[in-house]
Amino acid sequence: MKLIQKSCIFAVACTFAVPVTAAGSGKFCRDVVKSGEASGKTEEEAKAAATSWWSSRAGSLGKGYELWDHAKDKSLNCHPGPFGADFKCTASAKPCLPEGLLPDNPHKLDL
Repeated sequence: MKLIQKSCIFAVACTFAVPVTAAGSGKFCRDVVKSGEASGKTEEEAKAAATSWWSSRAGSLGKGYELWDHAKDKSLNCHPGPFGADFKCTASAKPCLPEGLLPDNPHKLDL
C-alpha cells in the first residue's frame, strides 16, 4: 500500500513539473507593452527614448522583462514632430525573459 502511495505522489509531482520544464526550454513572454510617445531631436534619439520608456514599463512585470533585445513582435513607429524640428516615436512589443530564465512567480502563469 505504501509503495502505491509513493508512486502516486511521484507521478503527481512529475505532472506538475513538466510544464515548467517544457516552458523553460523556450521564452516566457507577456502581453504587449507600449511606451508613450517619446521625443528626440533626431529619429535615433526618439527611438532610444521610446525603447527606454518601453523598458521601464516592461520592467515593472519582473526582472528580465525590461530587455528590448529579447522582446517579440517589436514595433517602433516614428514620425516628424508638428513643426519638423524633432521626431516622435512609440515602442510596442511583447516583453520576454531571456531563454532559460524562469519568471519570479511561475505558479501564477497560465501554461
